[in-house]
Amino acid sequence: MLCTPLAENPVAWNRPSDLPVSLPLRGREEEIWRIEQYILATAETRQASMLVVASAEGTGISRLVAESASLAVRGGFSVVGLSPDAFPAEGSRSDHPHVVSLGSLAAQIEPQVIGQLRHGPVLVTLDDAHRTSPPVLGAVSTVMAKLKHLPVCWLLTLHDEHSASVASAVLQDMARTLPCDWIGSLAPLPDDAALGMAADLLRAEPDEDVAALVGSAGGTPRGVGNLVVGLLRENHVQVVDGVARLTAGPLECGVACAVSVEPAERLPRSFRRMMGERFLGLSPLVQDVLQVAAVLGNRFAPEDLAEMLGEPVAVLLRPLREALAAGFLRGDGAEFVFHREPVWRAVLGSVPKPMRSALHRQAVTMLLARERQDVVSVAVHLVHCAQTGDARAVGTVEEAAQILLPISPEAAAALATSGLRITEPGTANRIALGVTAAAALVRMGRLSQAVELAGALLHPDDPVHVQPASVLRTWQTIAQMLRGDATTVCAVDFEVTGPADHELSPELLLLNILSLHNLGAAVGMADQVLALPANHTADVLAAALTVRAMANWREGRLGSAIEAAEAAVATRDQLTRTWQSDPLWTKAWLLTRLGELDEALDAVHEACRTAQAHGTGVMTSVPLTLRAAVLLAKGDVAAAEAAATIGLAASEQAEMPLFQPQLGAVLVQCALRRGDLVAASDGLRRLEESVPAGHTHPCAVTLRLTAGQVASAADGPAAAIDEIRPLAEDPALRTQLLLEAPTATAWCVRTALAAGENALAELLANAAEALASANPRHDSVVAAAGHGRALVARDIAALRQLQASCADRWTNASLAEDIGSVLLDTDRDQAVVELNRALSGYDEIEAELDSARVRRTLRRLGVRRRRSTAKRHEEHDYEPRPRTGWDSLTGTERKVARLVANGLTNRQVAKELFISPHTVGFHLRQIYRKLTIQSRVDLARIAP
Repeated sequence: MLCTPLAENPVAWNRPSDLPVSLPLRGREEEIWRIEQYILATAETRQASMLVVASAEGTGISRLVAESASLAVRGGFSVVGLSPDAFPAEGSRSDHPHVVSLGSLAAQIEPQVIGQLRHGPVLVTLDDAHRTSPPVLGAVSTVMAKLKHLPVCWLLTLHDEHSASVASAVLQDMARTLPCDWIGSLAPLPDDAALGMAADLLRAEPDEDVAALVGSAGGTPRGVGNLVVGLLRENHVQVVDGVARLTAGPLECGVACAVSVEPAERLPRSFRRMMGERFLGLSPLVQDVLQVAAVLGNRFAPEDLAEMLGEPVAVLLRPLREALAAGFLRGDGAEFVFHREPVWRAVLGSVPKPMRSALHRQAVTMLLARERQDVVSVAVHLVHCAQTGDARAVGTVEEAAQILLPISPEAAAALATSGLRITEPGTANRIALGVTAAAALVRMGRLSQAVELAGALLHPDDPVHVQPASVLRTWQTIAQMLRGDATTVCAVDFEVTGPADHELSPELLLLNILSLHNLGAAVGMADQVLALPANHTADVLAAALTVRAMANWREGRLGSAIEAAEAAVATRDQLTRTWQSDPLWTKAWLLTRLGELDEALDAVHEACRTAQAHGTGVMTSVPLTLRAAVLLAKGDVAAAEAAATIGLAASEQAEMPLFQPQLGAVLVQCALRRGDLVAASDGLRRLEESVPAGHTHPCAVTLRLTAGQVASAADGPAAAIDEIRPLAEDPALRTQLLLEAPTATAWCVRTALAAGENALAELLANAAEALASANPRHDSVVAAAGHGRALVARDIAALRQLQASCADRWTNASLAEDIGSVLLDTDRDQAVVELNRALSGYDEIEAELDSARVRRTLRRLGVRRRRSTAKRHEEHDYEPRPRTGWDSLTGTERKVARLVANGLTNRQVAKELFISPHTVGFHLRQIYRKLTIQSRVDLARIAP
């Protein structure tokens, strides 16, 4: 991970006006087009013209003038820049005795213009005309009139705040001298332009929080510039993998912010100062109205605001109109919404604490008086103003948190945790709130916090709390299980009983735990459940069927495994209790290993939608794990690597390492495909550290097969066989080994033959054929057995037949290589043809390790086929790709780098390369790391 504090960033200016004009001008495309057309028309007509830009201060007028001057120069114009500071101020005649008349002022201007006219048309700029004295403006008008039949374009700017000044009146008179056009007030920057400007200044893409701050800056270039410069100067942001993030971590949002004791505390100081200045620029009445509105929430109805203020709604028309114009609010149907959440937080934080508490109490009174009440809104206000020990208030907070739990676990956790502030220690309602808080924390992936919260609230010796405490312990156990705490299994001692009245029954929890750590025990328990299905909930039955599906798979009964998995999916009760182990995951896992990839991907997508709908962020990494495996099986290495990398990050963020071994295995396989043995070896080392020794871990077989493939690439087939021999010689594990992937059988048999282990190759081929015989409806298993037998028998006809029916590009290339290898002893020329075909296939999918192996074989046959981009020495069979520098980039990374260096956005690159924007972002992070750079600007500078 590339992490750079932006205090060290060379982009550190004192004022936004100091920002270099080399940065792109954002959000002013229409105005620039109009100015350019006007300037060019002056050259075509050979007649003078005048253009006035009038807009508010800070909207980027000076930058617009600078860009216009650059356009004029590119169009063959000379530029004369007049500045108000170059002339004496009005009333300073004694200080400048040489300025004695309008004529003398004109005499200072005219020669400059005439001198440039000798070279062609001229653009004359006068920025901030409102600061220019009327005599000087009069002199400019005189020169204009004198040169009106010459190709001179006069560009003048004026701030709206001075539209009633003498200078403005003089400009109106000047507009009658020449053909004139006026460009009115510059509109606020569109969101994408403001974000683009921030990205230019930060030299990185703003993340969601930084983007929210940028969007709260008032929509002016000065506001965005002031904000970004402040963030840089005070070290409020840092770049992580090319993305600008807040140094203090993510901001709270929604209910989590609304229940915070100090809602503005985590906002950067520079942002709070900027918002304070904007807020104080409003009238006192508008300030009061906005502060009361902020207590009501990020969005509010005008009727509620009027009732809080004790005024008719009509009285609010003027202050709300001013707040809208100032960019503090926006309309949204029947309600008003603060322009951005940071704006709301800043305004809410400006309300003194005692007044805030009193206003919350007033809001509670108002809401409770209504016939139809919004429980969540009432609860949010109550946590700020209720008396400690108020049982009715605590009950309302608990009810609201329960409502929020399936919709937004983050909001539920924040509300329930805040509700603990108004509970008395040792009371039953405190434990009940703790249960909701723990459930929400587990769902959103704050596992350690859930464990600590439960530990702080549990009182096992208090008989009053037996049932709630039991539920709280259940959630504590779930959190420990998801953290991968193996001791949890020893701590759980549940009996298989009837349905539970809370979210996760003990038997469901135990089934989940045992399926991860002791499948044999889980199968015994699952069979007990399935023997008496009427005694159990749908969720427990679904978990039992899932366990049975995995047991059937391990036994080689693939049809039964799929049937059990599908029955589990059909049985689950809308994921109310099975979200910790959705049967869809098992179904997708099985389908991937059977090569049913489209159906597997559909199951993954459905699992993603279900998890999102139920707010189970803790499980985000699971669908990513499954998706990465499917994409790798499809041959999309780049997308698989991106999904696995994102999945690992999500897993670490959620403190949920259970599926990290599978993600790590995908990354090792991707590194092997790319030919990066260093990365593959490093990944294998991390993978071995994450999987305990022995064959009981669910990823034990995956680990050993992966280790064998890395050993084969690094040290040859004999080393690979040493890694997989314990699996290959154990009948039960041998079945799992061959079912690990549709290509596993061919690889194992091929490697055994290459190592001279013919008996082991025969054993593996026989086992594959037995699997195929027991599962004739599964084409991938039948094809794998045929491939293994054809390798042992050196049956070219069978290999060609498999090749003709194979749609997978990698498998097709490997079959061509197998045919070529068989032909080496009998038909050298045809062997070369097949090996060349294999090489082309591997090159097309960037399977560089496989390409290198085939090149070695061809080289031994006297045929040299080398890639021009690969820097390998002839004396070595294979030299790994460098770890840094341009040559360390993969082919896809080079394509992404060149497109980004040419100015394309991530979405444009994604469209160009037919990949997702997330995959582009992943590649960019790899590019930044390998090239030791920090931004797109650096990439554009060094790209060849």
